[in-house]
Amino acid sequence: MPLAPVDNNGTRLYYDDTGAPLDCAEYRTLVLIHGAIFNGATFKPLYKYNAQHGVRLISVNMRDYRGSTPYADSHLEALRSGDKERQHSVVRAHGLEIAAFLVWFIRKGDIPPMSDDRRAGGIALLGWSWGNTITMAFLAQASELPGSDRDLLTTHLRSLIILDSARQGLGVPPSIFEGLESPGKESDDLPDPAERWLTWAVNYRHSKSVLDALPSVTLEDLRAGVVHSPVEDPSPDSVEARKRMVHSLEEITDLSVVDRAQLSWLDVNPDIFAENVRASLLDASTWPHLRVYLVWCDASVPETVFSSWYWLSQVESDWPSTARRVTNVRFQGANHFPHWFHPERTMDLLAKLA
Repeated sequence: MPLAPVDNNGTRLYYDDTGAPLDCAEYRTLVLIHGAIFNGATFKPLYKYNAQHGVRLISVNMRDYRGSTPYADSHLEALRSGDKERQHSVVRAHGLEIAAFLVWFIRKGDIPPMSDDRRAGGIALLGWSWGNTITMAFLAQASELPGSDRDLLTTHLRSLIILDSARQGLGVPPSIFEGLESPGKESDDLPDPAERWLTWAVNYRHSKSVLDALPSVTLEDLRAGVVHSPVEDPSPDSVEARKRMVHSLEEITDLSVVDRAQLSWLDVNPDIFAENVRASLLDASTWPHLRVYLVWCDASVPETVFSSWYWLSQVESDWPSTARRVTNVRFQGANHFPHWFHPERTMDLLAKLA
């Protein structure tokens, strides 16, 4: 079992590695950080397509997920405490684990640095859904990393990809979501309780005019144009992809994490997430070359559409010249699980961004 040491306390993170593509000396590496409930195995459908793009894929399981070191009881207690400083300390610690993983893997895996023209080599980092809380906690501390680690990442870190982020990942104020229905409210009646987590694995048919205008629309227009119920006539391909997901639930989810650890993150002061996003995106003094892509799936659940709108509207209206450049990437026809429902299209897109 491949395990990466990420601190001096014996903490290790499990990871899955496709290996370097054959006959591709200056390949690019893409590190994938999963969301809540679903572990790194949810990215496996991409493994069929990465080599043809000269991309090496690494999926990493966060703390408490399969194979990785569980959260310390003290960390869980801090997350639930309501004490902002204690919560902030834990969130920062898990962000530093990403930094440690990247540095360790670059050295251990002999990852080629970026080429002078930036077209080859190097490493990109992707956070999907809730996983962006961790990637943002990492980037927010870029200037505080040890000099040798910071220098290594200067020559290797290519881009940050924000893939269909949940509200916590982008630090969106709770007021934005007033009146928004949450997927899965009625999922307790499902024959298999495990399937309640698939309530996000569906397509929504939001207003085309609102999607086409996003992020220039007002919050009122967005609320009027976003639907709260998934399509009732999913395509045959979507039906088959969902069936495959149901059959793979035991592999791609870690349900024991829900009550023990994952729900604790809901107790974290939302200001902490917002502060991390601001520190990550508004200060480009460390790694000014780093490209940031905010990818939003236009058939996804309302929460992620609202979250993407919130930050993109700021990027396109009053973005400081000293901030990182954030590129708006709309993924048309994709739901919250593009890597599962559209793996080939998703890998094509990620290869261009990584």
